[in-house]
Order: sequence, then C-alpha cells, then structure tokens
Amino acid sequence: MTVEEALTVVERILPQGRLSKIQAEILRQSWDGKSYTDIALASDYDAGYVKDVGSHLWQLLSKVLGEKVTKHNFRGVLQRFIQREAPSTQPLPPASPLILPKTSTAIAHNLPVRDFSRIVGRDRELAQLLESLTFECPTHCISIEGIGGMGKTTLALSAAYHYLHATSSTANPESGSFLRLFEAIIFTSAKQERLTPQGVLPRLKPERSLRDVFRAIARTLKCSDILLLDFEEQIEQIQDALNRQPTLLIVDNLETLEDWRSILAFLYDLPSTVKVVITSRQQFSFHAIRLEPLPLAESFSLIEQQVQSKNIVLGSADVQTLHHYTSGVPAAIVYAIGQLAAGYPVKHLPSRLTLAVGDYAHFYFQSSMSLLQGTLPHYLLMALALSPGSAPLEAIAHIAGSDNLAHSIEGLAQLLQLSLVNQQAGRYSILALTREYALAELATHPNFEQAARNRWISWFLSYVQQHGGKDGKEWQEYPLLDQEWDNLQAVIEWCIASDRYDEMRQLWQQVNSYTHKQGYRQNRLNVWNTRLDWADWLIQAAEQRQDWFTALEVMLDQGWTLTLLGQSRHLEQAHTLYQKAWELRHYQTLNFQAELAINIAVLRIQQRLFVEATDWLQQAQQLLSRAEIETAMPRSQIQIWYYQGEVAYKTENYNQAHTLFQQVLAQAEYLDWQRAKFLAKDWLADIAIQQQHFSEAQHLLEEGLQAATTNQDTCRVAFCERSLARLEKARGNGAIAQHWAATAKHRFEELGMLTEAKETAVLLQTLV
Repeated sequence: MTVEEALTVVERILPQGRLSKIQAEILRQSWDGKSYTDIALASDYDAGYVKDVGSHLWQLLSKVLGEKVTKHNFRGVLQRFIQREAPSTQPLPPASPLILPKTSTAIAHNLPVRDFSRIVGRDRELAQLLESLTFECPTHCISIEGIGGMGKTTLALSAAYHYLHATSSTANPESGSFLRLFEAIIFTSAKQERLTPQGVLPRLKPERSLRDVFRAIARTLKCSDILLLDFEEQIEQIQDALNRQPTLLIVDNLETLEDWRSILAFLYDLPSTVKVVITSRQQFSFHAIRLEPLPLAESFSLIEQQVQSKNIVLGSADVQTLHHYTSGVPAAIVYAIGQLAAGYPVKHLPSRLTLAVGDYAHFYFQSSMSLLQGTLPHYLLMALALSPGSAPLEAIAHIAGSDNLAHSIEGLAQLLQLSLVNQQAGRYSILALTREYALAELATHPNFEQAARNRWISWFLSYVQQHGGKDGKEWQEYPLLDQEWDNLQAVIEWCIASDRYDEMRQLWQQVNSYTHKQGYRQNRLNVWNTRLDWADWLIQAAEQRQDWFTALEVMLDQGWTLTLLGQSRHLEQAHTLYQKAWELRHYQTLNFQAELAINIAVLRIQQRLFVEATDWLQQAQQLLSRAEIETAMPRSQIQIWYYQGEVAYKTENYNQAHTLFQQVLAQAEYLDWQRAKFLAKDWLADIAIQQQHFSEAQHLLEEGLQAATTNQDTCRVAFCERSLARLEKARGNGAIAQHWAATAKHRFEELGMLTEAKETAVLLQTLV
C-alpha cells in the first residue's frame, strides 16, 4: 500500500470525510517515520501547532479504527484495519464518488507565525469567540478588551489559526465538497514593538493608518492594483473584494492606530461576508470579550508550562510569589519567567516588572501613560494607587487634588476606557501589578506625592473621626470601617514608617475600639498582632515626646489586650507594662488611675492571684471615691462589682457572687449598658448551675446566646455554649453536654483563646 492509498482509505472512514492540508501532511510524513519537527520545517507550520493537530488526528483515528493509534503505529493499525474489512483475496473496492472530497484552494491569509503552541487559561473566552465568529451569530464585530498583557492578541490568533486549519462541520455529501468557514483571514496590527526575552524589539512594518489596513487586505486577497486608485475608489473596491468570500479581519491594537475613528467607520460599513475581531485596551461599543487576570489554577498552569519550556525549577512558594507579583497577567508571567531564565532572582521580579525604564513597563504601560501625563486621569491613577483596596470616588478625587467630582468621574471613565482601573458597586480598584507601576510613577513626581500623601491621610483621618471612635465596651457595628479597613491599615502603616506621630495618635484613638472588636470575632492571636505593634510604636513615640498622657492611655489598652490574649508570655508583658504605667499614673486623672487599678486586678484574676486581685479592686474603689464623678453610677463602679463577683465565684463563694452580679445587672440596665448586662447574666447562669437552679440557668443562657449571636460576638457565644455544656452535665444529659462542650472548644480555638480552649477540653474529657 502506498501512502496516497492510505490517505484515500482514511478520508473514506473519517466522519468529516476530508483531511485538511496539515492533517494530510502529518499522515504522509508520519508514514515515512518523520518527526513533528521535520514536518513543521517541511510545511512551514509552527511545530507546536503540528503536534496539537497530530494529537487530535490520532484520537479521531483511534475511534474509527477500533484500537489506539499513535504517530508510530499508524501504518500497522491501518493495515490491520484493511485486512479485517477487505480480505487480501479481494481487491480493495474503489472509493465512492459520493464521499471523495474535492480539492479546495488554500485559505488566503497573512497570519504571523505563532510564538505559542496553545493558549492557557482562556478556554472559555476562546469558545465564546469561536461561537461569535460563526455566520449563524448576528454579531458583526467582536472586541477583545483588557489591560496590556492579558493575551488579547494571543486569543485572536488562536481563533484565526483554528479556522485556518479546520474545515466547516457543514458538508455537501452529494458534491463531495466541504466548505470552509472563511476563505480569507487578514491580520493587521498597529503594534510598533514586541516584547521578547531579549527586550523590546521594533515591528518593522506596523499598520498605522486606514491606508495601511487597505494595503494588508489588498495584498492578502491578491488585488494590489486597488492600491493605485484614488482613496474613495479604494474603499469601494476593498468592500467589493471582501464581499466575494467569507473573510475574517483582525485589527490588533486598534486604539493606537493614527486614525482609529476612520477605521471604526470603515468597519461599520463592511459587507456581511466579513467578521471582524479587534483587540484594544480601550473599550468600544462592539460585542466585547473582556480579559481579566488568570484565576489561580490557570495562572499556575501557565507558570508550569513556561518554567518547563525554560528548564527552570521553582518551588511552590516561588510559584505563589510569582503569581502574586504578576497578578495573574499572562504576559507578566511569561516575561517574569524569562527574567528568571536570564538569571534574575525571584525577589527582583517586582522591580523588573514595574520599573519605569524597564522593558515590561515600557511596553505595557508607557503607551497608555504617555497620553495621560500631567492630566487629571494621571493624578487620579496615582491617587488610587495609594489605597491597596478599592476606594470610593470621593476619596480618590480628594487625594488627587480635585474638588470637582464631575471632572473626576470623567477622568476615571477615561481610565476605565483604557482598562487601567476597574469599577464595581461605585468603588474603583486596580490590579496589584498596575498599582506597583503607578506607585513607581508616583515616586517620579515628588511634589505631587507629598501633597497627595497629606491629602490621603487627612481624608481617612476625617473618615475615622466620622465613623470610628465608638464605645469599645459596648456592642457596636462598624460597616463603614470594615469597608475601608485595608486602606486604613495602609495609612496607619505609612504614618508609622514616616514618623507621623500626631496623625497616628488620632487614627489609633478612632480605630482602637474597632480593632478590639475584631478579636471577638476572629482569631485574636492573628488579628491583634497588628494592634500590638501599633501600640508598641505609639508608646515609644509618646515617651520620646514626653507625651505621658497619651503614653499611659496606650499602655492601659495594650495591657488589657495582652491580658485577654492570656498566654503566660502575654501576662508577663502586661505585668511589666502595668508596673510602668502605675509609676507614671500621676500624669493622668483619678478616673484613669481607678481604671488602671481595675485592669491590674483583672490581670491578677487571670493569674489566679485572687487576694492580690481583691486588693487592687479595693484600691480602685478608693481612687474612684476621690474622683470627680460625672454620673450617678460610673461604669468603673460597675466593673469593680463585676470583678469582685468573678473572684467570689472562682473562690466558690456563690452567694456573694450572686449578690454582686445582681448589682451589676441592675445598674447596667439602668445605664442601658447592653454588653455588661448580658455578661452579668452569663455569670448568674453559672451560679444558678452551681446552686442547681437549672430552669433559671437555661433561661439566662438562651437569652445570652441569642444576644451574643445577634451582635456577632463569637467570644460570648463560646462562653454561653460552655455554660450550656456544664448545665447539661449537671442535669445528667451527657450526650447534649458533650455536643455543647465540643462546639465551645472549637470556637475558642478558632478565636485563639487557648486558655479557655484547654479548660473546655478538660470539661469535654469528663464527658467522653
């Protein structure tokens, strides 16, 4: 059997009947044992593409021939198939004219050679684009949009190559013809440069105008004589030429063409035989496929593909770091790995990607930024870069120095059009990679940066003064601080790094109660580390300035936080801090001194030094009696009774504890101090359990659990659950008690309350 006879048999048994040109070439060369590289060199196809087509072809043949077909066993499998279907004693029947395909002319095209074998992470977008390009879809022009480096050109070329080498699924079996979707594919690009591992290289013949686009069309369609006509006649002749066959026209980087408005007008007037794909960083009114950064899994896949192609070994931590630095932008990933292959370490990648004079920034940012220099959009982008999270319009405008919101909206709309910023629910954000570049850009404008930083601090300081500073000892909601917390942390950290003491002190005073609340909802060992660092810096800065009033204020708060964390090292730190604060107490009011004495008593209770705790509570009572009292019953008095009740409970004096907590409850209700009221009820429930008043305990705990849940106080929820476990244990309901104890233990662990978790684990052990 000759190879041509083999091709005839294959075309007779394949469902689509006709072999494409590249499929036929792969079979011919594989018959003779040639490699994919040899086939690519002989056929002028990209090696990666040849391999992809071959892999798909072997899968098709495996299905129809009934056994696995590979490049190496194709010849033998086909011969076995023929022997099964047509015994050697009988001649092979001639091919039926109804299924023999006719030879068709090759698609006219001017596609550039691909520098990729397959597109990674864009399967959904590619499927969407291919569907839009069918003539059953009424969409005439499809716009692929996104910030530079998202793979717009790669996606357009992937679709073009798909149609270049595929036949239409619609066939005419009577005539034996198989119609291609497009008879011509024309590629034009306004890119004047290309980014390569060797740096930015010029494109020698970029299309810069509508005349250049005409030239590409005429040459591809073999009608260059059109270019000799007057411009108006060229338009008519080009439209006529495009009307003669189904054509795919790609206009790459539309927004950088000199007369892109004229090109848009030309595209709108094209005949129905033409499908158009444009790529642009700017948004247009066409049906759009918008490319966003690759999700984590797809980003990792692209990184893996690239490191394998460059023979680089990366650990999992480096892969994570690379994804973070590149923000999942495909071109950034490819460029970064190229830099790794060139010898740059991973830690240098951020500067390599965002350096204003670097190749990547020059290629993907400068073309957009050069149009904005010195304009309001330029200042708005740099202002937005100061906030790591999304930011509201008012903040961005204020930081940029614009007091005209209408102008700022227009400026941000321009940035949206250029895909430099994103908008969602009235807030604006930018990719981490774009942010790093914008911050580098900000550093090159020191006068603007200084003014913008000052406005940045002033805006967020005003914000927290309006929405923060609430009562830290009461249940509170902070939805507006939640919304801006990432940005506020950035402001605070910058104030610390820049030694902006006054602003930092004011910020801390306003967000202090909010950061406390975070420790009642999340793992306090994690979330309170940041507030501990801030407080340490504030104490040192206040001492350096001899601002003893502020230093004592922060020491009191810091000691309380350390006491609540409850580990031995934290309690030792709190003890040292309180000793120092007590020595400096005369710089503060008697009310403050009474509160300090109460906090020291709480520390002693945590250390189970109940006698010392009682002494400190008595000292707090004496200080309070000497202080100027603004209310009939100050909270400090309620706190003294509260902690005296805790000491009485923990020393098993339940009657005294009951009396004290009833006093706390009555006065908390009088002052409408909700959290203190339910804390007192929790203790009264525990006392009721000890005194076997189970119904009373059940009622108090259910009420307390409901209040804690409503106020999202996970800490109090856990305490209520532990008390319910003790109640059910006392009732003899072991299984129910075990459930409540296990739930409370898990919640304490999630909150980082390790002492309470260990105590609950002991309780749970008695129930197992």
